[in-house]
Amino acid sequence: MLSSCSQKVRACLGETGLKHRKIHHILPSSGGWETKSADYLNNVNPAGTVPVLIHNGHPIYESHEQIVYIDQFLMPGGPRLTPTDPGKKALMDKWVESGAMIKSEVFEAADPWDGLSKRAGNMLLPMTMPLFCANIIHNLSIWNVLETISMIPLVSSYSFIALTFFFKIFGVEAFTKVKKLGSLISPARRGINHHFTLLTKDLEASAGPYICGEDYTLADVSMVPIFERMEYARWWTDSLMTQFPLVKKYWEAIQQREGYQASKPDMEMHNKMVQVGKQIDQWKKEHKWFNDFYEN
Repeated sequence: MLSSCSQKVRACLGETGLKHRKIHHILPSSGGWETKSADYLNNVNPAGTVPVLIHNGHPIYESHEQIVYIDQFLMPGGPRLTPTDPGKKALMDKWVESGAMIKSEVFEAADPWDGLSKRAGNMLLPMTMPLFCANIIHNLSIWNVLETISMIPLVSSYSFIALTFFFKIFGVEAFTKVKKLGSLISPARRGINHHFTLLTKDLEASAGPYICGEDYTLADVSMVPIFERMEYARWWTDSLMTQFPLVKKYWEAIQQREGYQASKPDMEMHNKMVQVGKQIDQWKKEHKWFNDFYEN
């Protein structure tokens, strides 16, 4: 499936025009385990995650640090996506931090809401659950599931394996049968409302069209994968766009940029995501309890 963190880095590189080489890896969510192989763990990233930015042999592992590194150290003539005005720079830094996804802040917290409300990027976790479920049902074969189960001795966390099993066996009903899944997705709309309220205030203060006004910055780059995931997982509901018209306008402005166009997945992956999105639409129609996740 799509890596939202990788899309953030592609959106940044697309704005800079820097030459770079992409190496694609098939993630476990798409039935591939190469990022958990000994070669990848020993020679690329010991955490087994993507993306990894490598410059002159120096690896950088976190996407919110990668985009800062790209703009601060790789741009000929100096940074292009970082404002020189101290006030705007502080505003940009705030949203770069907010756009980061730190899973431990949600999964290891006594109250997951603390992590979800802390960063907009952490909202990717509950927002992705319906997409993940539909993708497993439609695109992962029984052989993929069996292979996933066989990886139990080799992984440190079993959460992904458990999710794969539950979604393949129970389908969308897993959200009602597995309490933890329901409790994870249920605060998603509340979290979106929270972060969109904060975003609206900053867009109003800067007069847009971007977070720092006329300047397109790393703050906006950080929002790209969040908004795009909302598209594929069908979180851009009519009620949400009516509630937050300024954010909707902001997203439309971002979508016109070359950096955003460069960040989009290839057509094969895009078509897969469109198909699983249609499944989510169907679930919304068939199950009021499921649609309530999106509206309450």
